[in-house]
Amino acid sequence: MGSDPADKILGVARAQRAELIVIGMRKRSPVGKFIMGSTAQRILLQAECPVLSLKAEYAW
Repeated sequence: MGSDPADKILGVARAQRAELIVIGMRKRSPVGKFIMGSTAQRILLQAECPVLSLKAEYAW
């Protein structure tokens, strides 16, 4: 809805004092990552708590 999903997720995690963030990841091409950025990568690098990432096929 116009705002960055990574910022929203990180903000909620901070506000709730999350002890863990769990994210599902899917494979994208290097060009896709460059053009669209990587929400998962930003969460992994900027989170103040541990982050568990799962392949999207296992996240459901």
